This record gives sequence, C-alpha cells and structure tokens, in this order.
Amino acid sequence: MKTSKLFFAAIFCLTLLTSCSDDDDPVIVNEEELITDVTLTFTNTGNATDVVTMTSVAPDGQDGTFTNTVVGSFTSGETYALSLAITNESESPADDVLNDDIIPEADEHFFVYDVNGVNFTMSRDASDVDGPNGDKLGVNTTWIAGAVSNGSVNITLVHEPVTTDDSNNFGTTTGGEEDFNITFSGVSIN
Repeated sequence: MKTSKLFFAAIFCLTLLTSCSDDDDPVIVNEEELITDVTLTFTNTGNATDVVTMTSVAPDGQDGTFTNTVVGSFTSGETYALSLAITNESESPADDVLNDDIIPEADEHFFVYDVNGVNFTMSRDASDVDGPNGDKLGVNTTWIAGAVSNGSVNITLVHEPVTTDDSNNFGTTTGGEEDFNITFSGVSIN
C-alpha cells in the first residue's frame, strides 16, 4: 500500500514538472495595418491629361479624423482606369499597405464600390487580382462616365468577408470587418 502511494505521488510530481512549459515564447500577433492615406486616381484611357484624383488623409488611421478631397471632374462618355494607392504615411518611408499587405492577402480582402447620384458604370478588369471565393478583388477597375451628374463615390475595404459577389462589378459582401469606408462627395461628370 505504501509503495503504491509513493508510486502515485511520484507520477503526480512528474506530471506537474512536465506540464509546466516555457510560457515566455512570444505569441505572434498579426496586427491590423494602419491606413492613413487612400488615393483613387482615375485616368482617361484616351487622354492621359484628363485625371480625377480622390484622396482621403487620416493621420491617426481611418477611424480618426480625416480630410477627403476630390480634384478634377469626369468627362461624360469617357472611360477611366482607376489606380489605387493605400499607404501608412506615419512610417518613414511610408508603408505601401496595398502592395505589401492587401494584395498578398487578397483571399482575405474585398473592395466594394458604390455611387450615389453620379452616373457611372464600372467593371473589374480581367487582369484584376483574384480575391476571396474566386471573385475579383477590385484593385484594377475601369469606369465609364455617363450622363452629366453630381454625387458621391464610396470605397470600402472589407477584411475577411463571409461572402463576396462581384457579379454586379461594384461588389457586395456579407460579414467581415471594414478596414475603411470612405465617401468622396462633390464628384461631378461634365
């Protein structure tokens, strides 16, 4: 009896010693990237001098205070290629969030666009990056300016959406979190 008690006590102590691990191993955390600047540059495919730029600057990130500007106006009937720039300007040199984080993790991101009052048709290019569920990410897009109109353009970057749909080109999602949701007012087609 005494021998079995000693045996079980030894097993118990051995279990305690082996179950203690070194908790000093660092836990790798994939921090959410800070996005301070988002720039949409629309360039007329038939006239490279016809450019419309929409810029959002949020020095503390897109959840903080921001300044949105629109420079230029679209020409009715013309086609524009959209170029995106998404950066963290709080670092020196600035971090290229689009090319360093979003595109390499395209299966976790999806751009959704929306227009209100302004007359556009938009398509995701065949050369666009494949995003979640085989849908196009929305980095390479073409916009056609319709009838004369005024309104706003919205761009939202959704992180880890549950579902995505690019069948209407502007895109829709369910679930996920918004990395940013920016509306540019004062957009005009002349």
